Amino acid sequence: MNVAGAAAINQEFEFATLEQAAEWFAVLRSGAVSDEERQQWHAWLDLREEHRLAWQRVEAISNGLALPKAAPEAANAALSAAVLQRRRSLKMLSLFAVTGLVGWGVSRNSAVQTVLADLNADYRSAVGEMRNLTLADGSEIWLNTNSSLDQDFDAQIRRIKLRKGEVLIATHPDTQSPARPFIVYSAEGSLRALGTRFNVRQLDGKTRLSVLEGRVEVAPLDAPGVRRIIESGQQVDFNRSEVLAVATADPTQQAWSQGLLVADNMPLASFIEELARYRPGYLACDPAVADLRVVGGFPLNQPDQALAMLEASLPVRVYQTLPWWVTVRAGE
Repeated sequence: MNVAGAAAINQEFEFATLEQAAEWFAVLRSGAVSDEERQQWHAWLDLREEHRLAWQRVEAISNGLALPKAAPEAANAALSAAVLQRRRSLKMLSLFAVTGLVGWGVSRNSAVQTVLADLNADYRSAVGEMRNLTLADGSEIWLNTNSSLDQDFDAQIRRIKLRKGEVLIATHPDTQSPARPFIVYSAEGSLRALGTRFNVRQLDGKTRLSVLEGRVEVAPLDAPGVRRIIESGQQVDFNRSEVLAVATADPTQQAWSQGLLVADNMPLASFIEELARYRPGYLACDPAVADLRVVGGFPLNQPDQALAMLEASLPVRVYQTLPWWVTVRAGE
């Protein structure tokens, strides 16, 4: 079996294990759990280390949403039918081994630092919220979902520090003379605006820049001699030591500032990953349907409506194991 084939199988097992953990979570929160069901859950939990990791992830997501210990009556009613089905399917759990869950864990210290920096940021947006702000110099910014930044303007420089998430910036000619440089700082370096409109997104271990108008000079943090000017219509990722290959910027990328996710033949997996940024909790798609193609404009401020539109246009179904745990699978 080649590497790509093995990776696909691992993704399918990971997805299935997470689904099992979420189904057990729904049963245990249903308010009427039998001793036999608790024993079955413990047996499932002890069967594989991957089961424990998946359970920890479900718990971490629920804790992050600050869910009440007792589910509200309305939520219980909405889940009751699903829980009955879960109880039937949980008796048929697969005993195949799976590989460890990858990519979701972060160190405790790093997470704490991120949370503290976010809480102290000058500007923040909640999950699903997009904010439009005008800065003191007349520059305009749009803060995307679950993002935060600091502003520090003084007599010599106009600074923006992107703490997390994504920001679209339209710079304004400086009101002071001589004009102060406008510089955005990310975890990986700095971006100097040269009269421009540009989008900056903080990713895991790298920063993504898309220049929509004008030019932007990129300087990686750990490479003082490296400077790269990115032109209008170009996109680039960079890390702390280098600027990676330049690509063509997607002209629809800034549509999020108008509350839209525009998909032009986008793989379903990429679409769901992007939409998940705008909805609290967990949203994923089954690897079996990951390569289906999505076309159209979808409302980011109403992600559930976007999922309904998806269900109407593709051979998929949206499953809601819990109000905050949603998966997209093949239609039946």
